[in-house]
Amino acid sequence: MNQKITKKEKFCYVLTNIGNVPVQAILGSYLLIFYTNIVGLNPASCATLFLIARILDGLNDPVVGFFIDHRKISKMGHFRPTLMLGAVLCGLNFLLLWMGPYMINSGKLAIAYVSYLLIGVIFPVMDISLNSMLPVMTEDPAERNSLSSIKGITLLLGVFGINIIAPVLIGDASKADGYITMVIVATALIVICSLVGALGIRERVQTKQGQEKYEFKNLFDIVKQRPVWSTFLCALLYTTGTYIVSASNTFFYTYVLNNLMLLSLASMLQMAAMIPATIAAPLLIRKIGKKNAYIVGLFCFGIFPIVRLVSVANIPILMLATAVAGFGSGLAMPLQYGIQADNTDYIELKLGYRAEGAVASLSSFITKCAMGIGGAIPGYLLAAVHFDSISTVQTAEVNNMIILCAVGSPIIFCCLAIAVFKLAYPITKEKLEEQNEELRKLRRN
Repeated sequence: MNQKITKKEKFCYVLTNIGNVPVQAILGSYLLIFYTNIVGLNPASCATLFLIARILDGLNDPVVGFFIDHRKISKMGHFRPTLMLGAVLCGLNFLLLWMGPYMINSGKLAIAYVSYLLIGVIFPVMDISLNSMLPVMTEDPAERNSLSSIKGITLLLGVFGINIIAPVLIGDASKADGYITMVIVATALIVICSLVGALGIRERVQTKQGQEKYEFKNLFDIVKQRPVWSTFLCALLYTTGTYIVSASNTFFYTYVLNNLMLLSLASMLQMAAMIPATIAAPLLIRKIGKKNAYIVGLFCFGIFPIVRLVSVANIPILMLATAVAGFGSGLAMPLQYGIQADNTDYIELKLGYRAEGAVASLSSFITKCAMGIGGAIPGYLLAAVHFDSISTVQTAEVNNMIILCAVGSPIIFCCLAIAVFKLAYPITKEKLEEQNEELRKLRRN
């Protein structure tokens, strides 16, 4: 079968990934400030909600992945039907998550818990199906690298695009109308882009007839594989730092810089910095391999921004650090998905079965844990220093805590992530070439 991906199919793959963006990007960046400033919930209560709900729904992900992997394959393929079903249900739940606590007069925290836990059950159906598509769309290494770049860049551009547009739509962070407009637009993107995109992509790599399927207990065998656990631990650290920044950036620009609109400018600069990253990524992969290229991306994103501590309110320094961080994100995010596809192939070689849904669901579990931890930390810390959601001017203690979250956290977490990945991840450039050759021989037999 032809393993080449057409331009039309790549465009549809972009659409499916655009549909995936608003759920995580908007929740991570704007739900905390919406729940505190508009709904009137305590930041510590929100932090507990985010932490408990994300870890619980993360535990649900391997179960969802198992059932997706083992469902009967239809004429539309293995993963496309669940992707489309999940998109519709997720769009409805997304509306409930925002409008439920806002519209009712009592029990606001209870409806927040119900809707937040519910999206943790529904979103994985959509998310795991989408993340399982990359390994089955093609087994050609060059095409996979192209798709992983498309996926990573689409997600990054989507997040930054939201960070550019959302402050404009919101306007005044203390009024509800802007948030409502943002949520309606986001819901339309989730449903329409996911459905249209899913109709235009194909699943070419199928499980071989008679090939063993993994059992639920085999998830533990999968996690014990060194490439898998080292990638997951690195992703947990990196993503936790990312979500701390996402949750605290709106506070940083609102209360430290007193200008939320600057977040739009910073996001545009990050997007621009990603363009050279997309050009450099294939060159770096060929020269130093995915592993080292990923480490370069983590360094640029998390550690270089230490220069902001020279003067946190200095706009030129902020924009320089933002541009370098954007370049790093443009490297790290696409490579993360390509590395996961390589890990799926590693499992097939070592354990004898394909497990796209398992790897995607376990990866989703890690992301959920990171979102819960990363979303909770700013809430707890702001509550500890008595953040006042009514006041337009915060105390110096509150502002210092916001700075710690927005600037200090990615430095700490990315240093740890780099150490883990450098020391523990075993698939170097040379070993990946050997792995691909072994797989080609296996699939010819």
